[in-house]
Amino acid sequence: MIKHVLADGTQLKSIEGRIIPPTGKTEAVYKLIADFLTSQKPSTAAEPQASRA
Repeated sequence: MIKHVLADGTQLKSIEGRIIPPTGKTEAVYKLIADFLTSQKPSTAAEPQASRA
């Protein structure tokens, strides 16, 4: 089981829904994720198909 320990000593089983500030070690992780997402090609919208009547 993963245990999350906050700076104030609070222990949590899950950090779902919590905002983790981008400081220290988390800043590097957020930067890697942001760089990865911005380097991805934007997905093109599906072309509308002509109806066959």
